[in-house]
Amino acid sequence: MPEGVVAPLMGKWLSCLPLLLVLLGIVLLTERPAYGYTDPGTGLLAIQAAGSAMVAAGWYLRRKIAALFRRGEARPPEVKEDEGAN
Repeated sequence: MPEGVVAPLMGKWLSCLPLLLVLLGIVLLTERPAYGYTDPGTGLLAIQAAGSAMVAAGWYLRRKIAALFRRGEARPPEVKEDEGAN
């Protein structure tokens, strides 16, 4: 879209934002209780899912995480083949 068209559209959305927030507040304030039941295992399942996601993210980013800890280490000097064969 041309830049001259984007500004009026954005202005319309921003002018509707307070109305949308008021409507959202009304919906949340008039919500009726659900009387639902969750068994004790549901919380453990949520904790297990969060832990699995953290382990998966760590496995995916393991090289970058290891690079953070190796950044300050000095490399051992390399031995040339001529000097090592006395």
